[in-house]
Amino acid sequence: MLDCEKYHTHGGVDLRKAAIAILMLAILVAGCVRPAVSTTSAPLAYIDSVSSPQVYVGEEIKFSGHAISSEGQIVGYNWRSSINGNLSQLASFGTNSLTAGQHTIWFKAQDNFGNWSNEVGTNVTILIPGGPEKMSIRVFTATPPEIKEGEWSTLTWDVSGYGTVRIDPDIGGVSMSGSRSVQPKTDTIYTIFARNDEGTMTANTRILVTPLHVYTTTLYSVAAEDGTVRKDKVILDGVLVGQNELQIQMQGFLSFDISSIPRNAIIKDVDLDISKSVVFNSPFPWQGSLNIYNQQYGSSLRPGDYMIIVPAGYLYSWNYNFVATMMPSTPFTSPDFVTTMQKQLDAGSDRYQIRLQFEKYYYYSRADYVNPGEQATIKSGESSANYLDISAGNAKLTVRYVIPE
Repeated sequence: MLDCEKYHTHGGVDLRKAAIAILMLAILVAGCVRPAVSTTSAPLAYIDSVSSPQVYVGEEIKFSGHAISSEGQIVGYNWRSSINGNLSQLASFGTNSLTAGQHTIWFKAQDNFGNWSNEVGTNVTILIPGGPEKMSIRVFTATPPEIKEGEWSTLTWDVSGYGTVRIDPDIGGVSMSGSRSVQPKTDTIYTIFARNDEGTMTANTRILVTPLHVYTTTLYSVAAEDGTVRKDKVILDGVLVGQNELQIQMQGFLSFDISSIPRNAIIKDVDLDISKSVVFNSPFPWQGSLNIYNQQYGSSLRPGDYMIIVPAGYLYSWNYNFVATMMPSTPFTSPDFVTTMQKQLDAGSDRYQIRLQFEKYYYYSRADYVNPGEQATIKSGESSANYLDISAGNAKLTVRYVIPE
């Protein structure tokens, strides 16, 4: 029979125990290996408390703060006053030597790599006994102070005294205390103003916004759903806008499939490119401005989609002039494109559709603007035709959007 025991020992050494010891040593060594440390990331400083936002000259006021570092250790602090200069190099301290006035107290911290944090500030008022009292901003913070694009932060404030309070930008007048959710698109500094007959007190808080990746997609119109609507019929084999040789007004319709855009996308901007449309005769300026409207007409066009009047509320209008005989070389863009497409996306629709129409629905004779020498070259029946052939130019939308994380 095979003596297995002798294969597990060698010279009195138990090979199984030796293997386990080597494995444990390898684990311990691996645990000691640290990833590369960034020595350039600044720490974050926070003011934790102020004993009172308003005291009289000679009274003590206490400040406390802390800081955190993603890699190193905090080794230094600095407090300073906008009036009295440097105050302390401790995380917490008290002082009774601040002079009368409105102070902004700034606090920052340093890590062992020598990096200083950005300063954070708070306001305190030092009063003269018997003097008039200004309003005091006890609290003005943003929570959280850092967000990703599309997220929300909450402003919180508390003001003492009597007067009016306002927060800029975009908020305006508010009560003496309260909170408000905000969704800034970029880094924003909010300022609170507390005002009465004795003066105006201010404080700032900043919200940092990390932008999201912007995705871009190009969408060409769906030819089977595009078309032209006249007051007498629907034409499905082209997109014509303007006036034909029979002096009948034509409105063009374009349909775009937006199903490839994620349902939770936030639309940033939309460009409509019809710059390669074929221009027949001179729709500009005699047909007026080219207006683009939001019209979600569904899966098919109907004669009832024709509108003899020119409605208000267009998405875009390309203003004509007496030298504009060609399409502009740049795409059309408008915040209204963004708003209406976002609405379709949020509603779960797979389509975004528009109508194109000139502002003038009456006829101008070509005799009014063609030189007499040129009139002889105009073929019969063409003198009153002025339109755009949109379908000949591969109409497309370029959509840029972000995906909330």
